[in-house]
Amino acid sequence: MGEEIREVLTKLSETLGISEKDVKKHLGRSIRLMKYRGLEYAVFRRELLGYREGTVILLGEEPLIVHGYPSIQRLAFIEGVKKHMIDKVVVEEKMNGYNVRTIYYEGEVYAITRGGYICPYTTSRIRKLYGKNIEFINKEYGNYVLVGEVVGTENPYVIYDYPEARGFDYFVFDIMDGDRLLPLKIKKEISEKYSIKTVRELAIIDKDDISTLKQVINKLEKEKREGVVLKDPEHRVPPLKYTTIYINIKDIEEGMKHPFDEGRSYLFSRIIRLIAQGYEYNWNDDELNRIALKLGKAILEPAIKSLKKRAEGKIIASSYVLVFPSKQDLEEFIEFMEALGVDFITKIIEERKEEVIVELMKLKETHGIYSKMLETGYSPLD
Repeated sequence: MGEEIREVLTKLSETLGISEKDVKKHLGRSIRLMKYRGLEYAVFRRELLGYREGTVILLGEEPLIVHGYPSIQRLAFIEGVKKHMIDKVVVEEKMNGYNVRTIYYEGEVYAITRGGYICPYTTSRIRKLYGKNIEFINKEYGNYVLVGEVVGTENPYVIYDYPEARGFDYFVFDIMDGDRLLPLKIKKEISEKYSIKTVRELAIIDKDDISTLKQVINKLEKEKREGVVLKDPEHRVPPLKYTTIYINIKDIEEGMKHPFDEGRSYLFSRIIRLIAQGYEYNWNDDELNRIALKLGKAILEPAIKSLKKRAEGKIIASSYVLVFPSKQDLEEFIEFMEALGVDFITKIIEERKEEVIVELMKLKETHGIYSKMLETGYSPLD
């Protein structure tokens, strides 16, 4: 056993309070070792030893546990908020991006994805935007973890164009101290003091005020926004989330561009949400016909377009435009994607003095399945 891995095992054993033998038993399956620049870290790939999936142990001089962010229960019916909440409810906007925890550790800011990986791209962009702000927060408050949503069109995960974040930005929605979600007033205090952007607070209501809550959601529907997260101001009970009809159909449309990848997982869950919405809002025949037409087009149109694209000999892939602060950041991101086993192609579009603009194409399973369908004429499913 190499000296480096022995040191990692010892650190994990001491941090978790279990034997090195037990640590070794979990390595590879439940705990994955990763490295970003000089920092070794361990990723919990599933719930284990009382820690949530996505928990990370940063293995520097003094190891630090960054707890996974808890999953948020989805409301089927808006009325359900009355059964769950205690009294007051803070209604925050749910933004359409990807969940990122940021931590200042041993002199650097790190951006950790929901799954528990330090993403080199996200880290480099957040360091450039908010690195000093996060450092100052750490100096005053200690190892608080900012939890937020990265949104915009310049990222390798979820592309959605927000007027307030057309390229890349980070909006904090919670702050964690260890495993604990802090009261929302602390988030407000820190964000105002250190110029950190937060998701929009849309209303503070009594839990029985369903009429106002529906008005907020209907406004978001008209604005083509994603939805809401409903929180107790002190986090005495877990948050809830609810998405708009618009985004449920939009997600299906996006997923069905690659029906044998995202399409299958996107489809049924979002149809269930629409069923609940149709029931709760008591759609009449005209509303049902309008939404059914949108749903049908969202399922069929992008999938047919992708099949035509493949028939014309084009690649079926997700395409992203990324802006890297340096070539080193680009190289580190490529290594990261390779370590995760992602099948991708990158092409440098433009090099500027302080930026490298790159097109990233993630190849899809749909590409090969469509190729076989076109070649054989057979259906890939019974």
